[in-house]
Amino acid sequence: MIRRRAHESESFDIPQTPLIDIIFILIIFFLVSTTFYTEERDHKIILPEGRSGDLITKESDKYVINIRQGGVIVVKQDILSMEQLAEDLKQRVEEGQTSVEIRGDTNARHGQVMAVMDLCKQLGINNQALTQRIVNEIE
Repeated sequence: MIRRRAHESESFDIPQTPLIDIIFILIIFFLVSTTFYTEERDHKIILPEGRSGDLITKESDKYVINIRQGGVIVVKQDILSMEQLAEDLKQRVEEGQTSVEIRGDTNARHGQVMAVMDLCKQLGINNQALTQRIVNEIE
């Protein structure tokens, strides 16, 4: 019988290149899958134009209500009725969050925008903002 000695054992090396590739793939995956802050927008809404106003700033507690051309109310990509919107706003008021941004389409009926504003006032939300698209006057 032939026995091998312990110092003659085979050496085992871990290949480094595939590990580095896997690390880079994981980094790319996490960068792509991370959610970044994006301003809530409904791309079906065309905002009215204005020449003056303040730029929209990031406010984590701002509640954005989008009103489309046909009077459809959209909040966080969900279509809501006025009753659902009222319940959602009541819950926000109970949590102490009272900042609302209303984004009405240029061709939306004024009555629908006013109904949403009136609902906010009835629930005690006085910090309301109407959003417009600022355009520069070309001379």
